[in-house]
Amino acid sequence: MVSAVSAQSASFPRFSRLVGPASVATQLLLVLYTFREVIFKPGQNLLVDHYDGIKSYFSIESFLRQPLSDGMLVKGHNYPFGEYMYYTDSTPLFTEALHVLVRIFPGLQPYGLYIYDLAILSGLVLASWLLHRILRPWKLPAALHLLACVALPWISPQTVRLQVGHMSLAYVPAVLVGIWALQEIYGRHAAGRPLSGWLVGLGLSIFVASFWHFYYLAIIGALVGLFTVVWALDLYRQDRPWWPVAWRLLLTLAVAGAAAGLTLILLDGRYAERPTGSSGYDWIGWKLQFRAFFQAQSDNHLRFIFDPQEGVPYESTAYLGAMVLYTLVVWLGLRLFRRQPAVAASEDVYGRFLGLLVLATLPMVMMALGEKYELDGGSYLIRNYFNPLFWLHKLSDRVTQFRAIGRYVWPFWWALNLSVVWGLARWWRRASLLPVRALALVLALLLVPDLVAAVRFYRKFTQRPNQLTWPAARTDMDKLTRGLPLAGYQAILPVPYFHVGSEGDYSFTIDPDDPHCTHTYQLSLLTGLPLMSHKAVRTPPYQAQELYSIFRPAGPDPALLARLDERPILVFLDSTYYNGANNYYRDILKERPGMLEAFERGDDFVRERNLQLLRRQGAWSVYAWYPRRQAAAPQP
Repeated sequence: MVSAVSAQSASFPRFSRLVGPASVATQLLLVLYTFREVIFKPGQNLLVDHYDGIKSYFSIESFLRQPLSDGMLVKGHNYPFGEYMYYTDSTPLFTEALHVLVRIFPGLQPYGLYIYDLAILSGLVLASWLLHRILRPWKLPAALHLLACVALPWISPQTVRLQVGHMSLAYVPAVLVGIWALQEIYGRHAAGRPLSGWLVGLGLSIFVASFWHFYYLAIIGALVGLFTVVWALDLYRQDRPWWPVAWRLLLTLAVAGAAAGLTLILLDGRYAERPTGSSGYDWIGWKLQFRAFFQAQSDNHLRFIFDPQEGVPYESTAYLGAMVLYTLVVWLGLRLFRRQPAVAASEDVYGRFLGLLVLATLPMVMMALGEKYELDGGSYLIRNYFNPLFWLHKLSDRVTQFRAIGRYVWPFWWALNLSVVWGLARWWRRASLLPVRALALVLALLLVPDLVAAVRFYRKFTQRPNQLTWPAARTDMDKLTRGLPLAGYQAILPVPYFHVGSEGDYSFTIDPDDPHCTHTYQLSLLTGLPLMSHKAVRTPPYQAQELYSIFRPAGPDPALLARLDERPILVFLDSTYYNGANNYYRDILKERPGMLEAFERGDDFVRERNLQLLRRQGAWSVYAWYPRRQAAAPQP
């Protein structure tokens, strides 16, 4: 037995040179297989065709058609104001690079959204490489190393965001690169090696991730800050110098955070107009619900012992995976019967790092749970004093800018999964306990059914026809507009009207019905005209207020009229929302009389303004409206 183990150990270094490339190659093949409808049919399909995904695609596509001289202001919606790319959930750092690319090579412009999707999907492959870099020093059994590198990115709570079109948030490497940098800094400190290069790398990763999506600034920033505190306390407990490494980490975090924040302030021409706080913070739909840890996806046939039947919102998705859950059950059972094999994490620098990482992410679980938690349908209220945001909120409303607090759980998910992988490897190396090795093997293999379920899920719930730029998918809208002299128009006003983004004041928000939203995007891209409707985030409320004034009996606000020119506006009416065929808006607005009135006034607006009918096709009609001319006309 000893000779066999020795032979295995002797062969491991040679195989370890192959396990990294094998992990990346396997992941690449899996991505090509799963997303083949997007990858091998350029331009015909998008990852999603609904909700936040379609509005992000529209923002990107309209932005790519603008000249570089427009800077980062997306002019395709919220006319006449426009909105900066940083607030459109559209990966501003990459999208600007893509913008430059398609301006230099115009032939690539029709494939802009295709290139964007490839970049998002490449995150799964890059995540496998980052996991390999994290796991390589642990000297795991090659099969476990390969399986963890391939499976974990697919079952992470970030990747699930592809289903609703949160492509930036689904980019798994954004969080993994921070964990990798922290592990390298910790290991180098333990070995007495220089830290400067990795501290710079950590700071750059925070800055870059922030401009991939600004929630990463809060998530990675909280992770680094809390890990620094936990590590400093551990060093202090050991009576070792803690201040030299703590101040350098905190300085790195402060510089990276300040650089990201100041860059946004300098680039955002409306920063001073945006609300300090955000409504919806601590709302149950946007924070972690504890049962989410145990709730597998609907297509996953391997269920945990404790299987919640009530679903959780997508913002709460945090399924830990069968490997983690059943390993914890086995570990507790072995502890109960005093058969727990010794792992001795304190003797392993990486085991100790993982222990500190789990401790550092526990407050982030508290942050994800919110400032208060309701039990028994609201009969009991738990005030979460262990949540750092509970206390920071007393100092500033700016913490509410990151209102979808369920996302703070992501580093904990990674910390726990990585810790279980490390622990199973330690069990496997106990060659004298064959039952324990067999148990470790079985538990590790539980990654396989989770991986299979995830692949099946993404094949089923992603990859939809490209309704924005692929001609065959928008023939109806093309028929509606073909031949109309629209070159002299300034914008499109959709009716029913919708405007989303003024989180500081939700009284100016109407969420669009997905089909209506998509039709307006098609109309905008076909005509080249910007939309007066809007769907983004953090928009100054006065802009929505001025735009909604269009539907007042007295007419538009003079401030809005001053922003318009003499050209007509194309009004697009979908009458199905007014003739009883579709009650979407009446249903969602029944508890909000102010916005319900704004919706109802849409149909009245078309009649009262005596708009010139250009064409009618089924339930769709397009009209010409001259707002400046009507405002100047004498009132009867």
